[in-house]
Amino acid sequence: MSCARFLILLLLSGTVHYCKAQSDSALQQLQQVPLKYIKQANNKIDQYTHRITDKTEKTLTKLAKFEKRVKSLLEKTSPTTAERLFGNNQLTFATALEKYKKGEAVIANQRAKYDEYTDKLTTTLSYLENQKDSLKAKLVTPVKNAKQKVDALNAAEANNQAMEQFIKERRKQLINEATKYLANSKYLQKISSETGFYIATLQNYKELFHDKKKAEETALTILNKIPAFTKFVNENSYLAKLFGPPSAGGAAASLAGLQTRASVNALIQNQIATGGPSASAQIRQNLQDAQAQLTALKDKVLKTGGNTSSNDAIAQEYGKFPQQKTKTFLQRMKLGTDMSFVKDNSLMPTVANIALNATYILSGNKEAGIGVAYKAGLGSINHIQITHQGIGLRSFASLKLKNSFWLAGGWEANQNAGFKNIAQLKDYGLWTQSALAGIEKKINVKTKFTKGATIKLMYDMMARQHSPVTQPVVFRVGYQF
Repeated sequence: MSCARFLILLLLSGTVHYCKAQSDSALQQLQQVPLKYIKQANNKIDQYTHRITDKTEKTLTKLAKFEKRVKSLLEKTSPTTAERLFGNNQLTFATALEKYKKGEAVIANQRAKYDEYTDKLTTTLSYLENQKDSLKAKLVTPVKNAKQKVDALNAAEANNQAMEQFIKERRKQLINEATKYLANSKYLQKISSETGFYIATLQNYKELFHDKKKAEETALTILNKIPAFTKFVNENSYLAKLFGPPSAGGAAASLAGLQTRASVNALIQNQIATGGPSASAQIRQNLQDAQAQLTALKDKVLKTGGNTSSNDAIAQEYGKFPQQKTKTFLQRMKLGTDMSFVKDNSLMPTVANIALNATYILSGNKEAGIGVAYKAGLGSINHIQITHQGIGLRSFASLKLKNSFWLAGGWEANQNAGFKNIAQLKDYGLWTQSALAGIEKKINVKTKFTKGATIKLMYDMMARQHSPVTQPVVFRVGYQF
């Protein structure tokens, strides 16, 4: 065998071994995709779909009720306007609700806006489904179910966005046509605020859907190490289908025929030359006007925190709505803890009252919650010892006064006799009640583990009814997670 043939065989053998090693490595990485990621994808899609559907149906039901009252008022004040807004098979909130429940589109041939997260999720699940022979058996069915759900979601998104657009346009139509006859009708105001409430709620649901969990980040880290996955995404994502894959020169092809900067400059110079001596000044004036408009738009965006779809911006356009209600139940819950000490000598506090609280945000200026407290005995200065000195149950509420000061109050039941086992807590005769009222100060102290701090100074109005009399003034320091 000649030396050249030997080298060729050696090269081919190395290439085969390299390809096999790559294939084995990709297979091993696919086997590492966590089942938790697929389950999370299934749950997120189900939850997002249910939230959007439920919110849309509830909103249309309310809007249809308000719209009906507007119709009855218009029929008395301006029958021709009522006929124009509700006759001739006009699409109303009521008919839109019927269509939505049947799964019919309110706007024909509506295309959903591009969503980067949904596109990546769809492409990832498509890749995993194509690699089902390489996946663990327990992943195959969940991947298939998740792929079917995300496909159904993609199909439903167009209808959901069309419904949102219809609600905006129908609200604008009613406001423009009916205001001149109904003035500031409360039903028109309710339609406007309910529309803003709907838009803000959908925005929050989408942000929750886009939030990546730890298992999702782990799965994407694993998949991004596989060259075949990267290639699949580049060739099969929505953007790749729209502009073509980068490897095929899709980006360059999509720009073919567009004007270059040099050609635009040349065109401007020709226009100036043919426009006479005042053309240059006119162009400068137009550029200054455009710059002023861009600056005003930039300032408007900055005032809304850089997000033109923020709740404040939506409320400014559609009127006030309960902004806290756009959040889910868990988003409105805050966990926290607080601590206070009780002294029976001047040297050392002997009881530490440590509580865990769950606060529910009713609105921007109202909160209520419940808590449980544990009373730990610390002993004395001469003999430090941790003992069970009691337990407490709490309910509380807060009302915002001004800035970071709140009016706080609550009812508590405390067992202060000490206990050695749970059975001793059933002796209700050992429990005492407290009615507290005072001032709470909230401090914005954000750390790795906390989001804020609170200081409470309260007075127990039932302290002197206790036997023995307990400490009437209560001072607590707490933290929110």
